[in-house]
Amino acid sequence: MKIVKTIILITLFYTLCGISSVHASTIEPGILRVPLSQGERTYKSVRYTNTENIDIEVSIKPYAYNPKTDEISEESKYIFIKADTDTIKVKAKGYFDIKYEIIPIQNSPEGTYFNILSITPQLKNQNVSINSSIAQLVILDLVKAQDQVKGIVTTQYTTNIEVISKGIPFITPLKLKYSITNNSNYVLTPQGRIDIFNEKNTYKPIYTYINQEKEEIYPGETLEEEVAIKAWYVTDLFLKRVAMGEVYNGVDNIPQYVETEINSFILEISIGLIVVFLATLLIKSVKQDIKKKD
Repeated sequence: MKIVKTIILITLFYTLCGISSVHASTIEPGILRVPLSQGERTYKSVRYTNTENIDIEVSIKPYAYNPKTDEISEESKYIFIKADTDTIKVKAKGYFDIKYEIIPIQNSPEGTYFNILSITPQLKNQNVSINSSIAQLVILDLVKAQDQVKGIVTTQYTTNIEVISKGIPFITPLKLKYSITNNSNYVLTPQGRIDIFNEKNTYKPIYTYINQEKEEIYPGETLEEEVAIKAWYVTDLFLKRVAMGEVYNGVDNIPQYVETEINSFILEISIGLIVVFLATLLIKSVKQDIKKKD
């Protein structure tokens, strides 16, 4: 069984990388995400295509899957997929639509759950490679009944933007750090952007995109990233700027707005002018003392 699980993990890696073809078999779709409320159920299917020149018999088995730890489990209390059959026979160069039912596990709280449907050829013919095993990733978002029509809706995440360094105008960039904490039970893939503009709107906002790598945030986790803004305007010396983030959690279309202020350089300029003024007075005083001594 450990060997089988290892094979499943390897083929699942291909699936998550967007590769649905592994030697003697292909599946479509490789990843399926479904929202359901407690008490509901739905039928789905995955198309398995045999690219070999011989008929293949394959076994079908669902597993629970933890994407954070890559742990695979056969415990029925974590499995929400019910396949119609355990084995099928697929003709050479043919395909078969494997049907299965998705039934949310009773008493499970709203959140995101993962199963994989393993499809493994019975290796009676040595011409079929062991790498032809393949798996579909099925993601179940368990939602409240009233959210079923519009899908997942959650505001249980927090976004923060802080100034790491104001930078030196026209020399070093402004550095910001944004953090997004997932306080929900769903797996979020936040997106959006941060706009930087001054309080007088004297120029078009400068912007940077959030989570360009599309990293997923699991419940309880925080995504942090520093960004650098290299563009400078003369008005940035005298006017306060604002960094405003428009963030989407990746499961609904409701934006979350957050902003932070970036002080102008008036204080630094004032201190600099005072230092120059005092230095000038000191130099004049020293020169006068020297003349008096002469």
